[in-house]
Amino acid sequence: MNRFIHYGLVLLSIAAISAGILASVNNMTKDVIAANAKKAVNEARIKVLPGAVSFNEEEKKSVEGLDYVPGYSDGGEVVGYVVTVAQPGYAANINFVLGFGSEGDIKGLNIIGHQETPGLGSKVSDPDWQSHWIGKKLGYEFNKSTDAFAGATISPQAVYTGMMRALSTYETEVKN
Repeated sequence: MNRFIHYGLVLLSIAAISAGILASVNNMTKDVIAANAKKAVNEARIKVLPGAVSFNEEEKKSVEGLDYVPGYSDGGEVVGYVVTVAQPGYAANINFVLGFGSEGDIKGLNIIGHQETPGLGSKVSDPDWQSHWIGKKLGYEFNKSTDAFAGATISPQAVYTGMMRALSTYETEVKN
């Protein structure tokens, strides 16, 4: 019986030391990880909102679960808004960032995450397909022959639905 207690204490000691090491490593890296995440988000935002060099999270406008963050030019003027959208696709949510100009047109689309079928729905990640949406406004009708791709309509339709949802709330609640 003493042998079981001995092994239990050894195992407890190893677990406690491991937990302590993990906690200290987490403390040392959490600020770097947060800074890298913020940098990645800002890079995605700059990509979809040309002319913006900075974004002010404190001035965001939240509407129906979407956060519209203003983008500012070098001169400090608002050039538009960016919003991150999660829209159900074929396999899971399709996550993307949209940039809107002051006229309510799409300035950029960047798919930042999806689990769509490789070779079919995953084509939403193609930069050429994403650039197809630049300039579109609220009221644009989805056209299966030009907006989708052969064998996959659910994924492009999901992105379209998310864009129109974001455009609608932008037009009615955010745009001045």
